[in-house]
Amino acid sequence: MERGRKVILKKSKSNLNKSVTMTKQIQKLIFTVIVPFVAVIIILFYLMMSFNQKYAASLQNANTVTELNYEFKNKIDQDTYQFIIRAKPLEELPLEEIDRAKQIIERLEITTTYGENQWRVEVMLNLMEKLRQAIIDISNTSGYDTRIEMLNGNVHSITTLIQSYMNDYTYSEMKELAAIQKQIINRVSVMIWVTIIISAPFLILILLHSWRLSSRLTKPILELCEKASVLGSGNFDVEPIVSYSAEIQTLDHRFNEMANRIDELLACVKEDQNALHKAELELLQSQINPHFLYNTFDSVVWLAETKQNDKVIQMVTSLSSFFRNSLSKGQDFITLEVEIHQVTSYLEIQQIRYFDILEYEIDIPNHLKTSYIPKLTLQPIVENAIYHGIKNKRQKGKIKIYAQQTDADILISIHDNGAGMTPERLENLKEGLQKNQHSGLGLENVSKRLDLYFGSSYGLCFESTYGEGMTVTVRIPK
Repeated sequence: MERGRKVILKKSKSNLNKSVTMTKQIQKLIFTVIVPFVAVIIILFYLMMSFNQKYAASLQNANTVTELNYEFKNKIDQDTYQFIIRAKPLEELPLEEIDRAKQIIERLEITTTYGENQWRVEVMLNLMEKLRQAIIDISNTSGYDTRIEMLNGNVHSITTLIQSYMNDYTYSEMKELAAIQKQIINRVSVMIWVTIIISAPFLILILLHSWRLSSRLTKPILELCEKASVLGSGNFDVEPIVSYSAEIQTLDHRFNEMANRIDELLACVKEDQNALHKAELELLQSQINPHFLYNTFDSVVWLAETKQNDKVIQMVTSLSSFFRNSLSKGQDFITLEVEIHQVTSYLEIQQIRYFDILEYEIDIPNHLKTSYIPKLTLQPIVENAIYHGIKNKRQKGKIKIYAQQTDADILISIHDNGAGMTPERLENLKEGLQKNQHSGLGLENVSKRLDLYFGSSYGLCFESTYGEGMTVTVRIPK
């Protein structure tokens, strides 16, 4: 199975090298969509701008001539007449007005594109020169009647002709505007149809490409969902997904690695659970050992023979309470209060047996008694303190059990004033627990269970001074 899974991971890496990222595929789709439409839009914009410029130029020419036509004839005729009747001096002859009109018409000569109007512009420029000369002739002529005759015969005739050409020019430009407008409408209609005809194949190609891209993206995602369901059912033998997307391939590759890792972790968890159950069984067996029962029953017999019935009742009651708490209805975790009751029962039995050398004190704050702790955690430590601490000192000793709370943990300490340990022996004890080497079955099982339940940050801590005693602290999460 392990070899097959490695082959799957190699296939997944090989497919990943051949795939293309989603970003590049989407960029390709966008490029396919944008380029044709941008080209069509540029062409349409160019045509519309050219028609618009042509239309605007014709409209501007027509407006210019209309405004000039509205003021020109009346002003020239009126100013010339005022000069003749001597209402104005010579300096105020409308020569500047003629020059201004001539400049306007010269500009029209540049912007006019219609053939007939180009000819009319040239005629109006010639008429402007003749009008200028006619007014100069009037200024050089004396006699009122002669001047009036020249005004009516020359000036009025020329201004009338200019006005007529201006009207014709305006009319032609308006006709040109109408033709341009009609041409714009026709061209727009043609361009719309051309755009539709050109866009249809591109639209079909875009839809096909989009459907293909969507299928390439959604199909492997659906396969990943199905693979997740298969993994959820506990089957970790899965094949790599074929996809043209680098992101999907990366996700699938990581998915397969995760499946492999989960399979390995499950195997480790099973091994840890087996080890935990074995440690618990060994712990229970170590507590209910024949020597403890033999010694306790020997003490009961001895007390009965000496007719110390009260102590017999107390020892049997404590023994019953001890075994009842050891079983704990099959529960793995019990409250600290129940655990202390079991330790108390054990200490009561041992105190009756070793009344001359054993005292004990238990100080547990009430707010910590409802905290949970793995059962049979404290009793092996207390037993170790009696048999390896107080008995070896061969003097009256005392065991003190107390607890305190930090921010996130609970610390339960078992202190004895027994023989203690040398630094070398204490270091050997710590190394033996870390390496799971036999260093006292009770302590080893307690240390292993705490590590399995809570992790390496929790467990047992040892402090000892040779000849003065030892303190074992149990650290558990709050």
